[in-house]
Formats: sequence, structure tokens, C-alpha cells
Amino acid sequence: MNHADNPDRRRFCLNALGAAAGAALAPRMAGAQAADSFPGKPIRVVVPFPAGGFGDALMRQVGSLAAERLGQPMLIDNRPGVSGSLGAEIVVNAPPDGYTLLATLTASLASSSVLYSKLRYDPAKDLVCVSELAMLYGAWVVSSSLPVHNVRELIDYSRANPDKVSLGSLGYGSSGHILQTLLNNKYGARVLHVPYKGEAPIVQDLLGGQINMAVLAGTHVQQHKPSGKLRCIGIQGVRRSPVAPDVPTVAEQGFHEETWSRESPFAVFAPRGTSAAVLQRLSDAFKAAVGAPGVVKFLQDGGIFGNGNSPAQAQASFEQFYRVIRQSTAATGVVLD
Repeated sequence: MNHADNPDRRRFCLNALGAAAGAALAPRMAGAQAADSFPGKPIRVVVPFPAGGFGDALMRQVGSLAAERLGQPMLIDNRPGVSGSLGAEIVVNAPPDGYTLLATLTASLASSSVLYSKLRYDPAKDLVCVSELAMLYGAWVVSSSLPVHNVRELIDYSRANPDKVSLGSLGYGSSGHILQTLLNNKYGARVLHVPYKGEAPIVQDLLGGQINMAVLAGTHVQQHKPSGKLRCIGIQGVRRSPVAPDVPTVAEQGFHEETWSRESPFAVFAPRGTSAAVLQRLSDAFKAAVGAPGVVKFLQDGGIFGNGNSPAQAQASFEQFYRVIRQSTAATGVVLD
């Protein structure tokens, strides 16, 4: 008898094929069902900075609006410490189900991976980017008493007056420290590095004359521009600042370091392994929130550029920026543990 003509055998083969196809489709169907029902409970967003700062304020606004779209509250959990590493580790160790997220500066994740050799996780392998909410730039600001008006004059003045330019930064491995290291090691400048534990005391000492240079957020440029006590000499990013449109970028002034020609993302991350469908649902909610009039005004008032890109776009950007900041941080030669 020809086995191909055996009805029982044909029925068995068809049933086996159907079972195999069902097994292959099951994870996709489960993922789709999970996304359709997501979220079914409140979402925790870990912010590795103290309450009251930019990241905290932005995430509370965005989180509130995203929660309305998702139908579940977003609970902000401030967990500062160890350059943001404490908060990041909480999210890395959470289940990859979309209910525990990290909202932080990408630069913080990248620099921490170099500064702390005993870090118990790898940001690039253990986290995935959901969306970049905003793009920040660094304003190179000097005291008005310092006789420099652009980057070239800064370098020349510091060469002629060693250690008379004192740059306050947010600590070793920060953007300010990376700037000081590059200026000195590559361009022959003689800039003194003064580490601080927060931006507020940097601004206070800059205004008071204890230091005479810093890399600040656009909010400070806008706030203190009328007093005439501070002068912006360059913008670290790909475009000019809306609060100082007359100030050229550092690249426009002829200095093409990769780390000076990029904007710094403030982004939301999830544990690696979170389903693509859940990531997309979260991203859609964040994009809508970033485009809301109240958030747009909040960002514009600080001279910050809103974003709200897709998970694929955010992840590609994260990988590129992560590489650049790791290289720049390594160039400082600093390890903190």
C-alpha cells in the first residue's frame, strides 16, 4: 500500500503540521495579548536623580500624561546615588515586563560603565531604550570677568595664564571633566578642574567668582543672561540654542570633537527582554506626552529640544552615543572604585 495514499497518515501529518505552526505562533500571540492588556497595573519609573531637578521634573510631567494614555499611573521613584548606578541596577534586576522603567541621561549610563570597574551590570547588554524624551546640549559658560568670547580665545588665554581658568563640573567623568581633559590634552590649554556634587553650587560659585567656567544647561543661560554676569561662548551640540541663538556651536567654531558635536539624550529604558509590543506601547504614550502643549512649553522655556522617537530609533541612537561617551570618559583616565 502506498503510504502517501493512507488517509490516517495524511491526517496525522496535517495534525502535526498544525501543532507545529501553533507552537511557533504561540509566543507571538502571547506577546500580542500581553501588549493588548498592558498595562494592567501601575508602572514604576526609577529616576536616579534627586527630586526637584530637571530629569525629575520632566519625567513627572511626561509620566502623568503618558499614564492618562495608558490608563495606569506612573509612579516616580527617585533613587540617586553612585552617579545614577543605584537606580539603574534596580531596573536591570526587574522583570522585563514593562512595569519597571529607568529615566536617565544616556551619558550617565555610559560614563558609569567606565568610572566604576566593579559595576554589577552592563548598561549596553542589560537595558534597552524605549524612547528619547529630550535632547540636551551643553552651554560653555564663563564669568563675564574672563576676557574670552569664543573657544579659541579661551584656549589662548588659558595657555598664557595657566590654571587661571577654573572649570566647575559635576564630578569626575562628567561632561565638564571630559571637556577640561580634551582642552588640556589635545589643544594645549591649561584649565583647572574643580569637581562639585551638584549644578546649583556650580552656578552659585560661578556667579560669585570662585570659579570662572562651567558647562551648564540652557535654563541657566536664560535665567542669568539679563544680569550680564555670565557669557556663553559656545554650544556643545548639533544646533544652536534657542535661548542663545547668536552663539555658534563649538563645531561651527572649528572644533570637531565627536563628543562636542552631539546632544545628550534624556531617555527611558526597560530591562533587556521586554517585548517589542510593550516597548512600542510605552513609546507611543511617551511620544504623545512629549508633544503635549505643557511639556513643549516646559522644554522650550529651558531651551531644550523635545524628541519622543520610536524604540528602534532610540536604541540605535543609544548605541552610538554610548560608544562616544565611553571613549571620552576613558580618555580622562579616571576610575572611581
